[in-house]
Amino acid sequence: MWSGFRRASLAHARLGETYPGAGGGQPHHGLLSTAGKIPGVLRDEVGQLQGRVALARLLASLLPPFVGGRVRVVLLRAAGFSIGHGTVMWGMPIITGRGDLQSLLRVGSLCRFNIGCLLDLNAPVVIGDAVGFGQGVMFLTTTHEIAGAARRSGRRLPGPITVGDGAWIGARVTILPGVTIGNGAVVAAGAVVTRDVAPNTLVAGVPARLVRELP
Repeated sequence: MWSGFRRASLAHARLGETYPGAGGGQPHHGLLSTAGKIPGVLRDEVGQLQGRVALARLLASLLPPFVGGRVRVVLLRAAGFSIGHGTVMWGMPIITGRGDLQSLLRVGSLCRFNIGCLLDLNAPVVIGDAVGFGQGVMFLTTTHEIAGAARRSGRRLPGPITVGDGAWIGARVTILPGVTIGNGAVVAAGAVVTRDVAPNTLVAGVPARLVRELP
């Protein structure tokens, strides 16, 4: 049996291979290399964890939808966000981004957020007073340039979003980077807003286009 094992080991050695259990030890090098990278990966990933935001979301998760609209606002204020008086959130918005998120969001007074909204805070988002948001509104402050065929999603291109006083943003609207929505504007449900919206106008569609002016 031992002579057979030696013959197999020699055969593998002639082929430049490492025979499992023959003392080569090469397979362990890959494991050690991978294990050595784990601390750095954890630092990069956990370093993006927004502790106060995560705690606010955890506490808000105890509330069912449409209950505790002002409580969610209080929790986000405690996490350091600037949100005006009288604003209510019928569901906790998903807040994403890197760095000092609290400095990138400003919400005015008397706003209403329905359930399922998303705030991408890789650039500033400024919301005026008395703005209404339907279900599932998405603020996307980041896009990518179109790069080469090997990887079309190129470098990140962040851009701020501003929503003026009194505007109404319908359900499932997507607002793309660099957009300003004027005072008193209405964006119909399901629209994708790719360019600025003039004050006191109604826009709809993909991409959003002017439907009519409003009094």
